[in-house]
Amino acid sequence: MKKNAYANVLALNLGGIGDFVSTMPVLAALKAAGSYITSVVWPAQEELARLAPPVDRIVPLPKEWENDPELSLFGRALAGKFGYDLVLDFAFMPRAGVLTREAHGRRTVGFALEGESYRWYTDIFPNVAGEPRLERNLRLIEQLGLARPARPDFSVKLPVGTERRVTSLLESHGLGPHAQPIAVHPGSGNSVRNWPAGRFAELADRLCAHTGRPVLLLGGRDTTYDGNDETALTGRVRSLMRSPAIDLGGRLGTAELLALLRRCSLFVGNNSGPAHLAATLAGAPVLLAWAPRNEKIWRPWGNEVVLASAGADCADNCLLNRCAKIRECVELISVEQMFGNYLATIGAPGKIAAAGGSR
Repeated sequence: MKKNAYANVLALNLGGIGDFVSTMPVLAALKAAGSYITSVVWPAQEELARLAPPVDRIVPLPKEWENDPELSLFGRALAGKFGYDLVLDFAFMPRAGVLTREAHGRRTVGFALEGESYRWYTDIFPNVAGEPRLERNLRLIEQLGLARPARPDFSVKLPVGTERRVTSLLESHGLGPHAQPIAVHPGSGNSVRNWPAGRFAELADRLCAHTGRPVLLLGGRDTTYDGNDETALTGRVRSLMRSPAIDLGGRLGTAELLALLRRCSLFVGNNSGPAHLAATLAGAPVLLAWAPRNEKIWRPWGNEVVLASAGADCADNCLLNRCAKIRECVELISVEQMFGNYLATIGAPGKIAAAGGSR
């Protein structure tokens, strides 16, 4: 592909935090080829998008404009007079389809299962059954005529002062630069995926006793997609723990969270956006209570990603948020299973010795 063949690119990133993370290598490859990239995001993704160096322009989609006729007008304003050389619809129908239609892209790429087609796309890029979303996006890089990277680029640029603020926060709780705490994030975008608070508390106690490391409880500042307050959740976990823990629920923005996760020896959580931040962007070992949504597709990319799932008969065709029994399925995961998975992998004696200390 000639340099600047896609000089003006629109990326529709209307999904979760993990979805945005999986598109970052594509955006990085386009930026390296000279593209100017506009990214449309949900407000919840905006902080992360601002940390991604390839993105030149970030346009949050206001909640009140999520449906027609406002959505069509929003898309036309976004396209302006000249439209885009390339539109990448990383999101889901119908909203992203409306925006694609209005964007006036000379090439428009959407993702769909075999057999699906939409007239406003010039290219339908198929989802291969069982293929990780990251792998699909790396294939897309090649489809666009760009060189596939030897290692995916998930670079972020933290604002000046971020590290200093995190250092001061930890010091205010008596934690020095070598503390290597354990981060416990008991929430997710949808509470049906949450492992029970009492089990997070019990596991955190066991990990604290086993490693001697302090526990940090993490939760978002805003309500989740289904309206839950993560600060209340971290407070509940803290109240159920026997060992001391530092409750940072609602205290951190995305940049501070990333800086903090880079200092952690372990992240414990659910299928959530922060799990992707920890594993993929911060490079922390992660231990996750995972609802049995096809793990090969959605699991975070990272060097040490350990999932504990219930062995339900329907796991291969899990409907996740559309399933009325998903909470029951998550609750089949025991503390013993989670702790046992940790001891067999991240916390295995051989790994600890290789790391030169304890985890």
